[in-house]
Formats: sequence, C-alpha cells, structure tokens
Amino acid sequence: MGKSRLEKAIKNAKISLLFYFLLLASTFVARSIFIKHLGADFVGLTSAMMNIMGFLNLAEMGFSSVIAFSLYKPIYEKNREGINEVLSVLAFIYNRIGWFVLICGAALAVSMPYFFKGSGFSNEIIWATFFTYLLTTLLGFFVNYKEALLAADQKNYVKVKFFNIVKITKIISQILCLTYVDYGVYGWLLLEFVFLCLYSLFINRQIKKIYPYLASSTKAGKALTKKYEFIYQKAKQAFFHKFSAVVLQQVSGILVYVFSNLTMVTKYTNYTLITSSIYTLLSSIFDSTNAAVGSLVAEKNNSKILKVYWELQVSRYWIATCMVYATYTTIDLFIAVWLNDSFILSYDIKAILMLNLFIMLTRKTNDEFISACGLFKDVWAPITEAVLNIAVATVAGQRYGIVGIPLGGFVSTLLIIGVWKPIFLFKEFMPEEIIYYFFRVFKYMAISLASIYLVEQIPLVFPECGNKYYDFLSLATQKTLTIFMVAGFCYFIFTVEMRRFMRRFLRIF
Repeated sequence: MGKSRLEKAIKNAKISLLFYFLLLASTFVARSIFIKHLGADFVGLTSAMMNIMGFLNLAEMGFSSVIAFSLYKPIYEKNREGINEVLSVLAFIYNRIGWFVLICGAALAVSMPYFFKGSGFSNEIIWATFFTYLLTTLLGFFVNYKEALLAADQKNYVKVKFFNIVKITKIISQILCLTYVDYGVYGWLLLEFVFLCLYSLFINRQIKKIYPYLASSTKAGKALTKKYEFIYQKAKQAFFHKFSAVVLQQVSGILVYVFSNLTMVTKYTNYTLITSSIYTLLSSIFDSTNAAVGSLVAEKNNSKILKVYWELQVSRYWIATCMVYATYTTIDLFIAVWLNDSFILSYDIKAILMLNLFIMLTRKTNDEFISACGLFKDVWAPITEAVLNIAVATVAGQRYGIVGIPLGGFVSTLLIIGVWKPIFLFKEFMPEEIIYYFFRVFKYMAISLASIYLVEQIPLVFPECGNKYYDFLSLATQKTLTIFMVAGFCYFIFTVEMRRFMRRFLRIF
C-alpha cells in the first residue's frame, strides 16, 4: 500500500474517530433521556421500525458495493467521463429503487398497526414513526447517491464529518426539546426527519464543491445501461450478500419483539447498541483502507497484496481480541451506570453477543479484498447464511428464549464468514494456498487466548470499592490497557506480519 494511500486512510480514520467519540457520548446520554421521557416501549418501537426499514433496503440489491468497485478504475486513471457515467447509472438505478421502496413501504404501512397491536401505541403514533423512517430511507436513494464517490475516492471523511455534525446537533436538539419543552413523540419524529433533510442538502453541496465536473443524471444513466450491463450482473450476485447482511443485522430485534415485548427489545438493543458502537468505531478505522485496497488490487502486484493482506489481518485480530475482552468484562457495569441494574441481561446472552462481535470485527479484511475484486458470485453462501440465521434463531428462540436469538447469528457467521469466505477469496484471487490462511488464523487465535489468560492472572491495581461509577472506570481502564499491552506484545513477538505492520504504522507518524 503506497504512502499516499496509507496517508489518506489515516486521515479518514482520524476524522472518523473524532466524530465517533463525540457521537458516542451524545448517543448514550440521549438514549437514557429518551427512555426516561418517551418510555422504554417507544424506544423499542423505533428500534423495531429501523429493523423493518433495513429489510426494505434490500431493494438496494447491493448496488452500492458494485458501484464502488466500478469507480476504482476511473478514479485511479483520473477518467472524469467514466466517473460521470458510473454515477449516472447509479442515479438511474437508485431512482427506480426509490420508487419501488416507496410503493412497498406504502403497502406495508397498512399492516403496521396489526403487527404492533399489543404495543399499547395508537395507530397514529405507529404510522408517524413508520413514515418518518421510510422518508429518511428514501432520501438515500433519490438525493444522496453521490456519496458513493466519496467512499471510492478515499474522501469518506467528508461524509463522516457532515453526517455526524448534523446527527449530534439533532440529538442535542431532541434532548433540549424533551427536557425543556416536552413536545412529545411527534416533535421528536419531526426533528428526526428535518435534520436528515439538512444533511442531504449539506453533503450534496460539498460534493459539488469537491467535484465541480460532476454531471450525473438519471436520463444519462438510462442511456448508459447497456454499456454498463456488468453492473447489473454483479449487483444480482451482490444482492444475496446484501440480503444476508440485512438479515444478520435486522432480524434479531424483530424476533425479540415476537418472542417477548417492546421493553425487552429496548433492553436487548441497549447491548447491541454497545456492540454496534464498538463495531462502528473499528469500522471507522478499518473502512478507511477500503479504497486503498481497491487501488492495490488494481496494481496486480501479488507480493505487495499478500504483505498488505496479512498486515491488515493480524492488526485486526489483535484489536478485535482486545476490544471484545474489554467489553465482555465491563459491559454489565456500564449498563448499571448508564441506565440501572434492571436493564442488565443474562450472562449467556452477553457471551454470544461477544462471540458475534469478534467474528464481525475479524471478517473485515476478507470483505475488503472480496469487494475490491468484485467477487460476488458465491450467491449460495449468503442465502445459506440467512437461512441458518433465521432457522437457528427461531428454533432456539422458541426453546431457550431471548438467548437463542443471537445464537442464530453466531452459527451462521461462524460457518459462512469464518470458514467459507476465506476459502472463496483464496481460491479465486489470493496468490497463496488456503492452508496457510487457516494456519495463521489458528495461530492468531492461540495468541489471543493466551493473552487473555495472562491478563486474567494479573490482579487489579485498584480493586472494586462498591461505587458503580468508580468501579466501572477503574475496571474498564485497567482491563483495556492491560489487554492491549499484553496482546500487542505477544503478537509482536510471535508474528512477523505484526512487526511489519508496526514498522509501517510508526513510519507514517
């Protein structure tokens, strides 16, 4: 990975991290206030609605990842005409998808009061919530499609900056209005929609400023459909991968409501909010290398590809190990501090959520290279993953209750993401035998487990004293620092790729 690409990746990561922590603080403060003023049931209702919108987003069919793949070459060659053509095709596609989602959403709205019949909310509140999230979803198709260019051109920090400024301002406005005006559910939903409209306005103005030559249109995109027919072919394959990702992310909240109630949805999503926040944090760092990997693949230098792949892989196993361990040991104390003890879930749910988080964090390198190569043809894999997820979650949920729902995600991702995806990538693209992949991964796992064992033997310098605020801060600080140092040292000693990664990283700074 050339110096310029790595520097761009680091810039993306810096901006993402800055706004991540600002957004994280405001989100957790806001959620406790929203639960207090709007009720745990309404917060659960909004979570369930977002899960439903996730399924409507399936109409996107994975075009975003295919478009990013299609933009790498014209960006690398500085081909402005090619960039305009690809974005015009995207404009045409997303326009069609937007109308399809609108029609499906309008039809689905009829059944919403029946689905949430036992929630205790009026039909007006259910419909208002549903249409708020539907309209914000449609903005992404009709207005914000040009964001794909920022991601492909390693300028995703622009989107991150504007999106998070608007979102943090929206959250602060909602908190202030709930606290001092008490404007209720409808005002809260109105602010939700208005601020996302403002984001659409700001981001499109900024894109026009960065790329003044852009002249994409739905009309031009329609005329170019035959020339870019491969985009449709790739999208058909990518759709199934998109379907699997949506099922994994969205089905859990809906099943929790089916097997329990909206209050339990809130409790469950409190934990998934924490795990997803960690995933978002690391994705902010990891995803900053997506376009760099795309450019690297375009160079077709096998030696460099292997070096970068394993440097990325080992760094992500190290970071994933540390973050999952630190979260596992402190999450219950955090819930008690953030909300109260009544929102703490059982040990077994926490353990499965942590295993899911580890798999999701360590999959990123394979996903990057698969996307950069446009390898979407294994359509059976995401179908199998989705079926396994739903089947295991439904059966285990009926038998074991809420604990069985995340079990579906763990089983499906372990088999498909943990085992099949690397086999597929190495078979189709990587210039190395798959046996070396599993050898290294088992080695990484052994180092991670050994590191955790060593950390568990180290006594706390500042033991618990009974004050939940002090206990959380003390435990979180000690566990996080200790696991990062111990695991980092072990990986550095026992893996040459970690030593290469650290040298490359330190050279940049």
